[in-house]
Amino acid sequence: MQDKIIVFETFYNPIEANIVKSRLMDSGIQCFLSDENMVTINPLYTQALGGVKLHLFERDADLARGILEEKVPALETTGEEAGEMICPNCGSHHVGYVQATKKRFGILTILISFALFVYPFYVRKVHHCFDCFYEY
Repeated sequence: MQDKIIVFETFYNPIEANIVKSRLMDSGIQCFLSDENMVTINPLYTQALGGVKLHLFERDADLARGILEEKVPALETTGEEAGEMICPNCGSHHVGYVQATKKRFGILTILISFALFVYPFYVRKVHHCFDCFYEY
């Protein structure tokens, strides 16, 4: 009887796909990626191809799910120890250092971009809470 190869998971980021593949390979599960090179060469093809697909034997699917659900000990630190930001407004951990959504451009940037007829070249970055939308 032959073992059936299935698409276990689909990724839109080739780096994430390689990390998962490496973790499974280190655990002894044979797997491979398809469409990785096409998506890496031209990211616009990601939607057309359906992303990077991780294939493995059907008999290993349950074991692979168990391995991927395990927490990595080095990443189990929480709060300020891991450099994780906490929103001072609502206490959420869903905070990122991103482009400001309010007051993105300074006066000087606006004046220079109007004078040169270009899109503003400098954008302010802030810590943004994705739960309450507070910026600091």
